[in-house]
Amino acid sequence: MRIAPWLVAGLALGLSAQAQTPDKKLTSRDMNRMIAEMWLWEAEMRKPDHISNRAEELRPRRRDEPLRYLNITDEEVRQVQLVSLKYLPRAMVNISPVVTNCPCEEGPDCSAQVYVVASTDVNSKGLQLSRLRNQWMVGVVQQWWIRRDAMHAPKADSPFLERYRYARALHELYAEFPRCVGDLVPAKSTASTPKAEPKK
Repeated sequence: MRIAPWLVAGLALGLSAQAQTPDKKLTSRDMNRMIAEMWLWEAEMRKPDHISNRAEELRPRRRDEPLRYLNITDEEVRQVQLVSLKYLPRAMVNISPVVTNCPCEEGPDCSAQVYVVASTDVNSKGLQLSRLRNQWMVGVVQQWWIRRDAMHAPKADSPFLERYRYARALHELYAEFPRCVGDLVPAKSTASTPKAEPKK
């Protein structure tokens, strides 16, 4: 198996970590354990069935299908705007069409989703909302991605301990990614999610 370059660099830089942080000296045993853990996490992430692949597949973004039969109502727009204010800058907001077929990770009560984008003169920021029990809210997948996006990888020349802590935090975060549990029953249709009439 190929040794990840950052592991080699980590070993070299890690040996100097003792001098950089005398209050947190690392023994050879500590170093070996941490390097072995980082190696294991790297190997896990390379597996095709690693949860990171599913997380990336569900990364919040605009979807345009399958469209809900009835698009967003005025009351829903007010709900979406109210929730968005807590996460997005006060700016021009664009709301995507309402789509159905929530991923099972959102749970059986999810009946629809929208993607909201707030644009300023400098940049744009997006937020995915899920409709759960007739209320628009930030779903569990978007909540996870907010936490993931808040993590910033340390630079290659950062102290070994800093890079180890980042790798461990990332490993732990992937372990907390929402999972589909049991046999999920789709959310019931409501007045705002009428079914299309059958074709004649």
